[in-house]
Amino acid sequence: MAIGIAKLFVEIPTKATSLAQQLITQAREDFPDENIQKKVIAFIQAIVFYKFPNFTLEEIEAMLDLDAFKNTRLYESILEKTKPKTELETKLKLAPKLTQKGMSIQEIAELLELDAEIIRKYLQEES
Repeated sequence: MAIGIAKLFVEIPTKATSLAQQLITQAREDFPDENIQKKVIAFIQAIVFYKFPNFTLEEIEAMLDLDAFKNTRLYESILEKTKPKTELETKLKLAPKLTQKGMSIQEIAELLELDAEIIRKYLQEES
């Protein structure tokens, strides 16, 4: 198992996918302790994420069985970074452009339906 994981680091991409799938299957068979099994599988999957930096999460999910991986901190952090911006963040990003167009903070607040003080603080932080 350890040699296979080490080999995964240096394997060419075309062979890395099948090797990762084999290692995941082997981990499920070799480690009866579910906690250890999950950690080993998450480690294998993390290697694959780093090996294929241009792949999307969906592409890697299709490549590997990510059911066990979905409960890991790495998966959660990936989702956190890729999730859409909150409505507030999206609205605040418009504020500098609207001030450049000559709108006052009060006008922007009314347009974006936000408190003027929030916009004022955001604009101060941005400059």
